[in-house]
Amino acid sequence: LQENTDYEIIVDINGNKVLIRCQCGATSTLGRKENTYLLSNYLRHLTNQSPCIIVQKKLKNADEIAADNLASSFDTTDVSADKTLIMSDTPSNINLTEQVLSFRNELFYDLVKQQCGTIALELMQVQDISSVDCLLEIGDIFSFLELDSDELISIKRKSGIFLNDGRFVLKKGLKAKVENFINTLHGLNQQYLKSSMRHNSNDSNSSNDLIIPEYLLKKFPFIQTLIVYSNLIMKSKYDFTFLNIILNNMFRNLSTEERGFRYEDVVRQFATSLYILGGRTAYEFIRLNIPAFLPTVRIIQSFITASDNHLTEGLFNYERASNYFNSIQSTIGFIAEDTTAVVSKVTYDTTSNKFIGFALPLDDNGFPIANSYSTESFSCLEEWYSNVPRAKSLNAYLIQPLSSAANNTSPFLLSAYGTDNKFESSDVISRWHHIHQKFKAKDICILGFSTDCDSRYLHAMRASLGFFSTFAYVDHPDLLSIDLPRTWSWFFMQHEQLYICFQDPVHICTKLRNRILSETTHLLLGDQLINIEPLIYMISNYSKLDHALVRSDINPKDRQNYSSAAKISSNNVVALLEKIPNSLGINIYLQVCKRSMA
Repeated sequence: LQENTDYEIIVDINGNKVLIRCQCGATSTLGRKENTYLLSNYLRHLTNQSPCIIVQKKLKNADEIAADNLASSFDTTDVSADKTLIMSDTPSNINLTEQVLSFRNELFYDLVKQQCGTIALELMQVQDISSVDCLLEIGDIFSFLELDSDELISIKRKSGIFLNDGRFVLKKGLKAKVENFINTLHGLNQQYLKSSMRHNSNDSNSSNDLIIPEYLLKKFPFIQTLIVYSNLIMKSKYDFTFLNIILNNMFRNLSTEERGFRYEDVVRQFATSLYILGGRTAYEFIRLNIPAFLPTVRIIQSFITASDNHLTEGLFNYERASNYFNSIQSTIGFIAEDTTAVVSKVTYDTTSNKFIGFALPLDDNGFPIANSYSTESFSCLEEWYSNVPRAKSLNAYLIQPLSSAANNTSPFLLSAYGTDNKFESSDVISRWHHIHQKFKAKDICILGFSTDCDSRYLHAMRASLGFFSTFAYVDHPDLLSIDLPRTWSWFFMQHEQLYICFQDPVHICTKLRNRILSETTHLLLGDQLINIEPLIYMISNYSKLDHALVRSDINPKDRQNYSSAAKISSNNVVALLEKIPNSLGINIYLQVCKRSMA
């Protein structure tokens, strides 16, 4: 080993210490005995079970020289020289060990260049990926090339080719080398985690009893809670697997520097769900208050970008919906459609190369034309901004699987798109029929559609059901037979329907609740007045433990508040109303609300 090449000596005058810094990044403090410094710590580093990478290189070079000398002693012809030349041109493949997991900066860049080449190295340097830890957290380094920027053109030309239609195709060899390299690092990381766990387990088993000082329990009372928790796991009927992974991941990270934090896949998935459902502010709040628990926002955003769950505006994803139904073994579904107001804003989607925020036009079947606003012309974009209306609402389609075997299945987002709310009832009928037929081709039966009762949707429902209207599907080959009870003479519905339609229960319930809050309309049931006075009387004269109501539940400021409608029609409220005078009307009315939610 040569000084200043393989290692360097650092003298700390203030601390009265001498250190040796190896080129692999490790630093060893030299022990001192009288006027002599001992090399035992540095030698231990060089001769460890996982040898230093510098030592490995030296040993490998020595083996190659010995092999060359041995070969030359048997054959000194030009053919041997040719073989040596060919072997020297073959890129070396280092037998990677756990030592590389700590590589950063120049050591990391040298490793990447050796394993993946200069193009991959340049890609990582552009993205400021300067360590193995950072590379493992990000994973897919090629998603960066999907960004539309002139600054990336040069690196794109090195990494792949541009097709005549403008698409960019990555070089397969480059992608394969990088993926193999990352997979190898992931394998080493898993080995490191397992060996750390075994090491900790061996340390804990070295003594039968663990004595915790009293001052530690006073300073960190959660230690005692952890002991109780460990006993609880052995007896509990609940599954603590996820909680165990979180705690193990947190404490392992807390024992290292922050730049060395690593996260299990299940923790990343949980963090991604939290980021999507709670938003960036809530995510950052939790992350800052619980250290070593969640990855950074940058890592989560890269994780989301690398996933294949990209939603294209206006595209109805029948294929993925079908795969979801197959995964839960369901063949029957019900579709819900609703529209909500949004803030008008135009953005650019780099993945689909489209501008999002303009109101999408509809085709002959009532479907949005997904590729309406994709252009590379600035004048065209300027014309759209001047003449095309912005989307004021977001229209979403969700499909709910129905199966007796699959309980509590989540709905699947079929499509979402911006709209200016300009359409006809004929567009709705055509769209519903087309969706029904598309799923039929994938062996999925759509039983019906539910939506809010806009007048155009109401007309489409009447035509679809033949309810005091011309039936839209006379002699259709896929009509379903509906067996109505003979005693239901009051229930008007044809005995053959392609699908059923109704307003969704959430809107029905909230509208019924809002009706009794009207100051201009009075509802009567026989001689009984239907109003909120009995509910106010209940809050004033009965314990909240009996009815769980507050005044804001009866008259909420948000007229779309579904939870308040559910609370005022609960079983406890209905039972208490029977004890209150002149409450028969509101009692029956609330029971109707409850039945609409069932």
